[in-house]
Amino acid sequence: MKLKQVLVDTSIWVDYFRANQNASVLKDLFDEDRVVINDVILAELLPAMNLYAKKILIEKMRALECMPVFVNWEGIISLQTQCLKQGVNGVGLPDLMIVQTAIEYKIPIYSLDKHFEKLCPILKFDLYEHKYDAMNIIDEKTL
Repeated sequence: MKLKQVLVDTSIWVDYFRANQNASVLKDLFDEDRVVINDVILAELLPAMNLYAKKILIEKMRALECMPVFVNWEGIISLQTQCLKQGVNGVGLPDLMIVQTAIEYKIPIYSLDKHFEKLCPILKFDLYEHKYDAMNIIDEKTL
């Protein structure tokens, strides 16, 4: 059986680079070859890395599997409308694009941002929860 990939959000990367409490979870995901990102996450992280000349780190980030972002603007409008109907406003386009990627590829998002917890039941995507890792197993035949 192969484990499901996990879309690792910017907040986890920032935490990882600071070597805080989630560093071990991300390391486990690396060891299991489950870490994926998208261009939105890269666009949030790389400017600061460029500013501080973190060339090796930039190369490593660019070497990660990057899920293509196909922005479906009607889909984004629909996601935002669903949020507004449920009283959740102020969700930025980058986060909606990250959610759209997770929905498109049927992969969970790993994030420390609490707004993803609010969005999850409304927009019907999965969040990665380390303690429930066994639920993230998929059969190789489905790949």
